[in-house]
Amino acid sequence: MAGFDWAQFRALFGAIRKGEERADNGMGKSGGTGGTSRIVSLVFSFGMIAAMLLVGGLKLGQMGASMLTAFELSVVTLVAISLTMGFYTAVSSLFFSGDIAFYLALPVGGTTIVWAKLANYMAGMMAVDLAVLPFSLGVLAGRGEGPLTWVVVVLAFLLCCVAVNVALVLVALPIVRFSKLVADKDRFARVFGLVSTVFALAIVLVTTMGAYDGADGIDAATAASMVGGIASAPVARVAFCLLCPPLALGGLTFGGGSASLLGVLGMAALTACYVVLLSVLSGRWYFDAVRGMAGGPATSSHGRYEAAELAQAVGSRSQFKAFFSVGVAQLVRVPAFFNQFVLTMWLFPAIMAFSGMTGAVGSSEGASFDEICALAATMTLDGTSGFVLLFVTALLAFFCCLLSFTFMRSVSMDGRDFFLFRTMPCDFGSYLMAKFAALTLVGRGPVMVLLLVAFLVLGLPPVTLLAMLAFFVLATATCDLLALIIGAHKPNLGWASESELSSSGEALVLLLLSLVLSLLVMALPLACAIVPLVVGLDAGALPVLGALVLLVIEFLAIRAYACGPATRWLATIEP
Repeated sequence: MAGFDWAQFRALFGAIRKGEERADNGMGKSGGTGGTSRIVSLVFSFGMIAAMLLVGGLKLGQMGASMLTAFELSVVTLVAISLTMGFYTAVSSLFFSGDIAFYLALPVGGTTIVWAKLANYMAGMMAVDLAVLPFSLGVLAGRGEGPLTWVVVVLAFLLCCVAVNVALVLVALPIVRFSKLVADKDRFARVFGLVSTVFALAIVLVTTMGAYDGADGIDAATAASMVGGIASAPVARVAFCLLCPPLALGGLTFGGGSASLLGVLGMAALTACYVVLLSVLSGRWYFDAVRGMAGGPATSSHGRYEAAELAQAVGSRSQFKAFFSVGVAQLVRVPAFFNQFVLTMWLFPAIMAFSGMTGAVGSSEGASFDEICALAATMTLDGTSGFVLLFVTALLAFFCCLLSFTFMRSVSMDGRDFFLFRTMPCDFGSYLMAKFAALTLVGRGPVMVLLLVAFLVLGLPPVTLLAMLAFFVLATATCDLLALIIGAHKPNLGWASESELSSSGEALVLLLLSLVLSLLVMALPLACAIVPLVVGLDAGALPVLGALVLLVIEFLAIRAYACGPATRWLATIEP
């Protein structure tokens, strides 16, 4: 490859990895969690989603879904993830990172630099992309395919992962080189944030509504057929094949016999063509693209405000409102934060619901949707029915609370700006509660609305509906606030770009911590609800109401700590 030097590539790649490992540990600390830890943490973070996709694929395979259909669904999901989570990360890593100016001063070719940074970017994205592979593996297991088919599917999917990530950089490179949009990072962030938000909402809507099939109720096969139909439309097909060239040879690859080998070789050839094309274009355009941005307006925000806007911003309002508005703006306007901290909390319940639907479909012995609604309409808070509803709601809250680790990054999102608050008469209690309220509104709010709609569709009695919704809100809010306090004790304030924070290698520890917090928060309320059933005591609705009261007490106690000792800890953090 022209302009590529293997020795320089290894040295640059090692330097980039070590630099990010140090950044993961915050300000004033050296060392790191290691490159392997970053990959392991990402794989573990998405392990539960991968397990649910495996179950969903297994059910669809047992229902007779073809391997070509499973492959196309996997590629569509892969492209959607890459567009919503990977594009801005690629642009930020390759063009906006703080070490660009340093590399420009070195006698290193643009091709070598772009491939070193691309390899670093792909190391994290591949772990995310591989979470989709279990869906195809589940279909393989459901169909009872032989070992050769398994090898073909894995190789084809890996080639698709590489091709999609290379294609994203091929799209980003000319945009950064020739478009004036990227010359202003603020404007680029706002435009991409709006596009990614609309795209993400469309995915959630299509996934949710596509599983409903008229009188037949919820049907995952209908959703799979709908997504397959979208991927087969002429215009969409061309777009998907441009973003993932191996998709064009899916029919040949899964045709069976020697055609499968030819298909895989063809996929490898198409991916290699994209790699060569990226090498050529990066050698010509990469330096030109980043040289004009190094130290310029595109490397940092440079928003300008009118006098009226400044007067409104510093007008008479409480510190809570001021910090709340800043927190919401951070989450909505910065794509890296939106993808990592908001989009994950939106898509996780949708993927979980879709996978759960696939597990409930395929058996003629199962109850119909109308029968389920009729049963739900008779359920009250008394006795066994109340505990069953409480347990199901707690299970849903538990899965959502696994994402409470995003709240641990709330303080870290301010970066070095946090130390500006130290020079002001800042009320850190209002600061923490504003952080909590902002992420709850933007991240948890839509999920709570969807849960309310689901309860209304099922036809739960009003009192039961309100009690279950209150349990979900209190359980998630308690876990989230506790996670926020824990994260505030050791914030990462030394990141140079948003992508460094959102791709931190400590995700494994934070996820495990969220798991423990979820169990601790919900253990006592669930015990309060189940003990009367175990001892045979008929206490009516009191066990469920007691569980709600315990959650209220837990939340108030943690809130008191957030406004007291936690604020004193924040005031002691030094640069």
